[in-house]
Formats: sequence, structure tokens, C-alpha cells
Amino acid sequence: MLLAFDYLHRLLKKADTYGNGFPADRVSVLYRNKPFSYFQNIRRYHHSVMKPCMKDHGGDYRNPINGRLAGLFFGVTLYRGDLPDRSPFGDTRVTVPLKEVFDDYANLYFADFYCKPSRTRIHYVTLVLAKSGSYSDDFCRGHLIMLRPYDNIYLRREPYTDTYRSLRRTGINVEVLYTEAIDISNRPISFTAIVGQGHSTPGGIQKTRGCVICNVDVRGREADWDVNRYEKAHGTIVYDIFVNLLRFLWNCLRSLFR
Repeated sequence: MLLAFDYLHRLLKKADTYGNGFPADRVSVLYRNKPFSYFQNIRRYHHSVMKPCMKDHGGDYRNPINGRLAGLFFGVTLYRGDLPDRSPFGDTRVTVPLKEVFDDYANLYFADFYCKPSRTRIHYVTLVLAKSGSYSDDFCRGHLIMLRPYDNIYLRREPYTDTYRSLRRTGINVEVLYTEAIDISNRPISFTAIVGQGHSTPGGIQKTRGCVICNVDVRGREADWDVNRYEKAHGTIVYDIFVNLLRFLWNCLRSLFR
């Protein structure tokens, strides 16, 4: 458990180093692209309810949610200030207002930072949004890093408002795994262009192993300098391990008294 938390904290530091210092876009919705047939099946056979699906093995191969946590993937990153006009995941899009899912009863977690083998080398930050007190939330508390809802660079709320902001950094897409079901019966559906095959790859695509930006175990000169600078500014990994040990013990005590 401690080794997993150590690795995840180092991965978050990699993401922070790559994304720090960039502005944030004001965002209001999560968006999910799938082929038109996907939404047809949801309406015909599932009473218009999108149900969480088990996370595949895409991204970092050590990701603790792979094959263990179910959810629905959404995008939140804008393109030139607006929703992207195309998607690699399908030609049909549904949107969900952030105020419906990211409220006082939801917790936000960091889960992954990776890139896929491609010429563009876009990096992805994976967040998990879970309903407080749910089974998924308990799992995330024990395996992921909770982010402050009002103070993180990836997706944050502004206090006492329905205003949300997400990182605007060329080369980073923020994706959100929402762990609850979503009823789409009265939600707007739109059509977009597709990029590439136009659907998800079964089983997922694992991260690029040799990338110095998002691999913890690959350390080039620039990566060494960035990580060392971050650790000097924010403390060493020993502190992280101590904090996660306390968290692990707390979760053990909670499970004993349930």
C-alpha cells in the first residue's frame, strides 16, 4: 500500500511540474463522446441510464483503479475556449453540468498522468469524482490522492459559487471518471466530427514507457531538475509516506468499527 501511494505521489508531482504556472479556463460541463449506436442502446435497453463500467487497463500500468473501479469517463478540457469540435471516442456527445456532479457531496481524486504512443504526445491527467460516503469514495480514499476542491490546478470550484475552472495547458487533457450512473433522458445530445477510429480501444492503451515527462522511473536531466526543484519547495517523499501511513491506519480503524 505504501509503495503504491509513494508511486502515485511521485506521479502527481510529475503532473504538477508539467502543469504548474498555466492559466485556467472557466468550465461549466463535463462532456462524453461515444458512437451514436452507444446512446441508442442506452435509450432502448437501459432506460436512458448510463451505468458505470469497469475501468480498463489503459494509462499507467500501476494505476490502482485499473480493473477495480467502475465509472463513466468525461472530458472537461476546452479547445480555444469552447468544447472540442471533434473527438477520438465517437461522433455523439452528451453534456452534464458540473454543478450537478461536483458539489459539496462529491470528492475529487488524482488517479493518473500518462501519454499514449503517438506523434502528438498529448498528456492526460485522470481525475476521479466520487459521491461522498459511497463505496467508490471509500475505495478512492484508500488508494488515490484526494485533491482540494477549491485549490488544485486540474479542476476546481470557486467558493460559494457555481463557477468551475480547469487547467488550460497545450498538450494536457484533463479527463474525469465519474463513479455514479447518469440519466440522459432529458440531456442535450450533439454531433461532432471524429478523429482516428472514432471509438475507444478495447482494453485501453497503456502509457508510453520512455516518456521522461510522465514516467516516474524514467529520469532525464530535465526531469531530474524539475522533480528536485519540486521536492525542495514542497518537502521530501518521506513526509508523503508518513501522511499515507496515517491515512492507511485510519481506514483500517474505520473498517473495524463498521
